[in-house]
Amino acid sequence: MKRVIACLLLSAASAPLAQAQDMEAFRRNMVNAANALGQGHITEPPTAPATQDNGGVALTQKLTYSRMSNALGQASILGLSLGMSAPEATTVLRQYCQTEPSLRTETLRTSHKGVDIESQPYPASLGCQRENDRIDVTLAPPVMGGVVTRIERTVSYPPLNAPGYDALRAEVTTHYTAHLPPLSGGSAATALYALKNGNVIEKADGTGIDPSPSSDPRAATTQAWLRIAVSVVPQNPSAVRSLSITAEDIGAEQAITAEIIRQLNAAIDAKLAHATAKPAL
Repeated sequence: MKRVIACLLLSAASAPLAQAQDMEAFRRNMVNAANALGQGHITEPPTAPATQDNGGVALTQKLTYSRMSNALGQASILGLSLGMSAPEATTVLRQYCQTEPSLRTETLRTSHKGVDIESQPYPASLGCQRENDRIDVTLAPPVMGGVVTRIERTVSYPPLNAPGYDALRAEVTTHYTAHLPPLSGGSAATALYALKNGNVIEKADGTGIDPSPSSDPRAATTQAWLRIAVSVVPQNPSAVRSLSITAEDIGAEQAITAEIIRQLNAAIDAKLAHATAKPAL
C-alpha cells in the first residue's frame, strides 16, 4: 500500500488534557481511515468562521445516516444519541449545561495528482461543561449532513456527593443494557459492540475501536461501539469517583472519510480536465 501522510487539526482554543487526548484520538481515527483508503491527506484548520467563504470546495450531502435498531441505536447519553442532528444536539447541550455550547470548525484538505485543494469550513464538534461534567459531540461533515457520529462524556464526583457504585452499576444495566464487572484495582469498564450484521456483543474491560480496518481488525466487522468506565474513591470503594461514557459510529465515519476524499479528488479532476495552460517555448 502506498505511503500516505494525513492529519486532521481542529480550529479551537486549547482544552484540558483529558479532552485534548480524546480529540487527538479522533484525529488519529480519521487519519487511519484515510490511510486505509490509500489516497489523499486531510489537514489544516480553518482560518475563518464556518460562515465565511474561503474559496474551497463546498462539500455536498451524498450520505444519509442509518440509525441502528439495536441497543446502541437506542442508547442516549444525557439525551444525546448517535445520528441526532446538530440543532437537536445543540438544544440538548444548551439545556443540560445551561449555557451555549462551544462550536469548533474544521477545514479538510487533500492532495491528489500533485494538486492541493481544501473544503469550506464546516461545524465539526460541539461541547459544553456543567461543573465537573464535560460533554463533547462530534458532527459529521456536510457529506452526511452534520449528524452526531461520536459522543463523549466525562464526569468526576466530589467525595461528599458521589453516587454509590452498586446503584450506578444497576442504572447502567437498566439504561444501556450493559453490565459493569466487579471492581478490579478500583475501577471497572465494559463495552458494547454493534456488529455490521446487527448483533450486539458485550465485553468486560473492552476498548474503543479505531475506524481503520488496517489499524484495528475489529473495524471490518463492527458498526459502532459504546464504552462505560468507572473508578471509585480509593478510601471508599462504595463511592464513585469518575465516570466516562463514549459512543461512536465508526461505520458511518468510514463512509464519511471515503466520500470526503471522493468529492475533493473529483474537484481536482474537474479542474485538471479544464486546464488550458500552455508551455512558453
